[in-house]
Amino acid sequence: MRSSLLSSGALLPVCVVATSLALLACGSKPKQVGEYPAENATKNEEPTKWEGAAPPPPPEDAKPKASSGGVNEAAARRTDVYDKEATEVVVKRAARQVKENCGAAKDENGKATGPWGKATLQIQLGKNGHSKGVTVPAPYQGKPTGNCVEKAFTNLTFPPWGGADTEITWEVELVNPAEPAKK
Repeated sequence: MRSSLLSSGALLPVCVVATSLALLACGSKPKQVGEYPAENATKNEEPTKWEGAAPPPPPEDAKPKASSGGVNEAAARRTDVYDKEATEVVVKRAARQVKENCGAAKDENGKATGPWGKATLQIQLGKNGHSKGVTVPAPYQGKPTGNCVEKAFTNLTFPPWGGADTEITWEVELVNPAEPAKK
């Protein structure tokens, strides 16, 4: 049977395809001397110099002075104190969540028992950019509403700074869910 396959020529196309694939996998031909650009360069030519994206900045005294009608440039930020603007955005978001949700916090009986009203919190800001804790005042502390406030201010994230940890005071409002919220 083997001699019949060879004599009939059925194996020939298979061998041609296998040989073609083997040649393609290995590459069409080896590179010849002089085909690489680095080999064509003469010894007298300088190699290509790669430079940065921009030239070095001019000296401070060569820079033009900004006029009052020019572009508003932000003043350099201090790195030894927290970024009040960015931190305020994060704390306002947490206070909004407290106002919208914590008044409806329920006790173990499933009832929203309060207390409701305004509370002044002490929030400890860590220099690493994470809140370190929050102090909830007495009428709310240990109650479902106070626990909700504590959770809302526990995992805040804001820009870190190089100074010491800081404590800020922030006022939040706990709204009775039975009463419509005042805007």
